Amino acid sequence: MRDMTVIKVPVGMLNTNCYIIKSPDSRDAVVIDPGADLTVIQDALHRADAVCRLILLTHGHFDHVLAVGDLRGISIPVGIHEKDAHMLTERDMFSAVIPYDPRPFEPAEYTFSKEGEYSIAGFDFYVIPTPGHTKGSVCYVFDGMMFTGDTLFKNSIGRTDLGGNEQELMRSLRALRNLPGDYEIFPGHDAKTTLSEERRNNPYLKNA
Repeated sequence: MRDMTVIKVPVGMLNTNCYIIKSPDSRDAVVIDPGADLTVIQDALHRADAVCRLILLTHGHFDHVLAVGDLRGISIPVGIHEKDAHMLTERDMFSAVIPYDPRPFEPAEYTFSKEGEYSIAGFDFYVIPTPGHTKGSVCYVFDGMMFTGDTLFKNSIGRTDLGGNEQELMRSLRALRNLPGDYEIFPGHDAKTTLSEERRNNPYLKNA
C-alpha cells in the first residue's frame, strides 16, 4: 500500500528518527524506533489521527527504544530481531551515562530470526537482517520504503564500535546494494534518501 503516510518524529538527545507509518484505510499505525519523548510521539499520533497498533525496532540501542515501555502499554506488540531482544530486558553500557533508563522492559512479543515477509497487527512488511551496527540490526520494508535504522544513512553508515562488527556490516551493505530496483530510505538519523542515490554517492556502499 504505497499510499501509507510516513511521519518522521525526531526524538531524544541524539535526534533519533522515530517513524509513524499510518494505514491509508484506517487509523492504524506502526511506530518504528520510539527512542524517547513519549509525549512528542503521542502528539504526532494525535495530529495524524492515528493509533499505534505495532512497535518495530531496527535495533536495541537506547536511543531507539527508551519510549517502548510507556508507548506499548499493556496491549501493543513489539518486534525486534532475536539477537537484540535482550537489549529490551537488560540495562547495558549506556545506562550509566544517560539521564534516565527505564529498562528493563517486558520481552518483545515478536523476535525475528530470518529474512522474510511478516504480517502483524494488520500490517504486511518484509524484514532484512543487516547485522553490523548491532548483532540484531534489521531493515524493514513497507512497499518500496525501507527503514534502515543505523545500518545505512544518507552518504554514511552506522558505527561498529558499540557492540557491532565491521565485517558483518560490510556484508549487510553489499546485500542492500545488490537488491534489485530502488527504495526510499528512511534512516535512523538525518535525512531520507534513496537506495539508487546511495549506490551512486555513498562511498561505504560503493566500496562494500
